[in-house]
Amino acid sequence: MSSNGKPLSLAASLDEKQVRLSRTRTWGGLEIQASYGPNDANERDYKRDLGDPGEFPYTRGAYPQMYRSRMWTLRNIVGYGAPEDTRDGIEKTLAAGGTGVNVVVDTLTQQALDPDHPAFGAEAGLEGCSLPTARDIDRLLDGVDLTKVDVAWHWTIMAYQMVAAVAVKRGTPLDKLQGSHMPDHLQETMCGWGTDLLPAQLSQRATVDCVEYCVRNSPRWALGLPQGYDLREAGLSPVGEIAIGMAVVKGVLRDLEKRGLDIDQVAPSIAWVSTADVDFFEEIAKFRALRRMWARTMRDGFGAQDPRSMRLRIACHTSGRSLVYGQPLNNLSRVAVQSLAALLGGVQSVEACTYDEPICVPTQEARELATRTQQILANEIGAARTADPLGGSYYVEALTDKVEAEAAKLMAEIEEIGLLAAIDAGRIAQLMDDYNLNFQREMDSGERIVIGANAFAPPEEPPPRRFTFDPAATQAHVRRFKELKAGRDGDLVKRKVREVYATAKAGNNCSQGAIDAFVADATLGEVWGAFRMAMGRPYDGYRVIEAPFDFEAVRV
Repeated sequence: MSSNGKPLSLAASLDEKQVRLSRTRTWGGLEIQASYGPNDANERDYKRDLGDPGEFPYTRGAYPQMYRSRMWTLRNIVGYGAPEDTRDGIEKTLAAGGTGVNVVVDTLTQQALDPDHPAFGAEAGLEGCSLPTARDIDRLLDGVDLTKVDVAWHWTIMAYQMVAAVAVKRGTPLDKLQGSHMPDHLQETMCGWGTDLLPAQLSQRATVDCVEYCVRNSPRWALGLPQGYDLREAGLSPVGEIAIGMAVVKGVLRDLEKRGLDIDQVAPSIAWVSTADVDFFEEIAKFRALRRMWARTMRDGFGAQDPRSMRLRIACHTSGRSLVYGQPLNNLSRVAVQSLAALLGGVQSVEACTYDEPICVPTQEARELATRTQQILANEIGAARTADPLGGSYYVEALTDKVEAEAAKLMAEIEEIGLLAAIDAGRIAQLMDDYNLNFQREMDSGERIVIGANAFAPPEEPPPRRFTFDPAATQAHVRRFKELKAGRDGDLVKRKVREVYATAKAGNNCSQGAIDAFVADATLGEVWGAFRMAMGRPYDGYRVIEAPFDFEAVRV
């Protein structure tokens, strides 16, 4: 009843958001028809454009039987505090049934800043694990066989070189080293660091050096390139992810060709790091279009002969950006749908976000629920039963074609400018700004509805439960770091760090020098600072501290 005692009509009690579709375009902005049929497939040739699963151009999947022959790697994200804290999280994740671990480092480690940095030291371990030395990685991986356990590092700068240093100290051959990291330094430049802190030319050099060394020395080590996930989270559509990501990869491959590496030596080590956002069908179409575009680019553009070069592996993470602070349990639904989209799209590994990521470092309960989501999809829902179950859908096929066509168009525009030039000129930043601005305008207008954010949000709700951990371990970790610096062989460290500088300054790959320096207990900040100075940049990107070593006296 209404306040005047008259019956309240149903229509009057519902607002426009509840009685009509607010949006007819995809989440990425592609216009969609009301329906699709045979006329939308007139120009599609099955053998040329689709092929069976496991056959060129791999639109329908990388392998003939897909998950029936090998399940996807079920990953979970772990990383907080000191190495000992994160080690405890890894053990709990594996005990819950995870088959792979993604280690997230704190902001200082991600930016190659040591935990005693005067401007940022207080942030050590707050949003990821603090790993400033090879000894810290050794503690984190105590008892872990580096040739068997698949650890993926959400980390770019010197991640491989530090893990390799641990392998050297343990006597593990580098050609047996297993794991993965994300050497896409250009992604860091584009996603917030900017061209002052991480210039595009420096980023490109660091990426090419790292990829070359990995391919030549650790062929079992997977390279997350490009890091399309962060590109999407920063403000790109699925079309933008493919276009910019392909431009990154093509630039790296061309530079590696100049160094004498053949496409079939490099491409099999690459795995595209992608995201699955909330638009179910668009994301499925994106994965299918991406595989097809990759296969044709590797074969026709670079002359690949090895099927492994043309058969793209995709490592997928569900979208953290899509998660909402309000009513966080709703995020469980989002993550489940995004995970299903990734599986129907045929990816090789999935890391499902935790529902409480917008609130805090994930709790153990949330991490376990993320694992259980994938286990339910695998064992109850039937997501693994057949390859490409939506193949042949008029809608999905048309959307796959559209995503690929728009991505090819945007990539051509970027490559006409040149990717590095486009970054320096602000073209990529403008793409992201435009996407984010349009996203917010559509949120404000109600065209884009996000449950719990701009629609169906309760006026009050109890505060969510937050993850907590004892900061004492992190404080002890920082003290231990300072003690290591004070007690190590200072002359040896100086000599090894100077060798990194001299090698990089001469235009050569300094990855071996970096590994040697980490073995000698050089810190992440010191080694990266030496590389920065060799590239003509300040030792500290924030210009707070001076170089602890005299590089001017080094003879190149």
